[in-house]
Amino acid sequence: MSALRVYVSGVDEFDRDGYPLAWSVGDPAVKDLVREQAGHRCVRCGHLYRKGQHGSGEWSPCDKRCTHRGPVRLSYRAEDGSWVENLEHTLATEAAVVVGYGKRVEARYRILTVHHLNGDKADLRWWNLAALCQRCHLEIQGRVVMDRVWPHEHSPWFRPYVAGYYASRYLGEEISREEAVARMDELLALEVRQLSLEPTR
Repeated sequence: MSALRVYVSGVDEFDRDGYPLAWSVGDPAVKDLVREQAGHRCVRCGHLYRKGQHGSGEWSPCDKRCTHRGPVRLSYRAEDGSWVENLEHTLATEAAVVVGYGKRVEARYRILTVHHLNGDKADLRWWNLAALCQRCHLEIQGRVVMDRVWPHEHSPWFRPYVAGYYASRYLGEEISREEAVARMDELLALEVRQLSLEPTR
């Protein structure tokens, strides 16, 4: 039986925080598997964070795939080869972080977490688990409500997750991420159809 499934109280074992044991126990544990499948990057902003390699996480290095805003620390290579650090800035817009020879950029508090998109700790289906840095996690947690009918275009990072969710919700199908990507247009259209079926008030 796959670890990426819905766990049932009274049937499966849970820890004292309400997570199924598979969430944090196993080789790999589900939360570590999700981070690994995302390439140890936030699926929303692209920030790279590897547990055990980037210290406490207060500051962690950016690279060319980062597209986040927020607090960053710039360091420059001095003529003697040492780094001049602690030049803090705030990126006001989401744009690629520019890094290169003689310059280092680090972001603040972007530890990689795994967010349950529908808020249910027992639901470990792939489409419910997004590898998000702390800052993206907090933004998404307050905004995304999977059960809310959404009439607008979904963000590119979110489309595979919501396609998997729509397959489950509207068709009763549990499909793989690969199948969700392959059937993306069909599955995203299910929400548009749902909107047309809702009664007007």
